Amino acid sequence: MKNKRNLFLITLIIPILFLLSMTWKPLWTLNAGTTVVLETIPVDPRDILYGDYVRLQFAVEEFKEDVIEPALLKDLKTQSYGKVTVYAVLQQEGDVYGLKSVTAVKPGGGVFLKGQMYRYGGSINGAETIYYADFLPDRFYVPENTGGQLEDLSRQGSLIAKMKVYNGYSILQDIQPK
Repeated sequence: MKNKRNLFLITLIIPILFLLSMTWKPLWTLNAGTTVVLETIPVDPRDILYGDYVRLQFAVEEFKEDVIEPALLKDLKTQSYGKVTVYAVLQQEGDVYGLKSVTAVKPGGGVFLKGQMYRYGGSINGAETIYYADFLPDRFYVPENTGGQLEDLSRQGSLIAKMKVYNGYSILQDIQPK
């Protein structure tokens, strides 16, 4: 009888512990993370199924070859397919953070973002290649009937995003006009 009760308690506790462990990383980031303000660039979203939201793209997610670490750049140009885990090292430029470098090696300190980047071919017709990596959340949900003004500001590139960053992990907290 006692074994059945213990087994029942264990089967009850394990799922609860699992669910609680899923909240650890976001809660730790909110508590111990660095507050970062980033500039957005224009995007025009259209999707009626998700409710009111603003689609975001960040300036640190588009970059040229000059900020990519040489070893990573060589890897991107020699391999023609697949994803690469990359890190964006950020530096503060006034009130806003900007991109200092992109590397495949996790930085030992400072403020950085972890993301994914696809390998793809070189430039078209000799034009400089613009690289893109996905570091940050791309949607910010807003209360009903309040997204129109923010979408207009987003299309103009006039939004900044406030977020917490800890050990490469980020949580988007708020967006506001520049």
